[in-house]
Amino acid sequence: MNNQFLENATGFNRVVDSVKIVAGENSEIPLTQVLLISRVLFAVVMIGFIGYFFDRIKQSLFPVESKAKTDNRRSER
Repeated sequence: MNNQFLENATGFNRVVDSVKIVAGENSEIPLTQVLLISRVLFAVVMIGFIGYFFDRIKQSLFPVESKAKTDNRRSER
């Protein structure tokens, strides 16, 4: 079972390969893995932009009112 786990740990292997490439060792990542990584990163960024966009629309349509009580008393000296 340990060998099967190590063979299927492709996410960890991709990280190790990326570190090897940055370090200068000759380790090539197949094109399919590069495309998969880029698609995942693109999806994460797009979800972030869409969430930011809808949050800004929500803030502009429904302004948040402060629920804190204002104290109109002047401080006495």
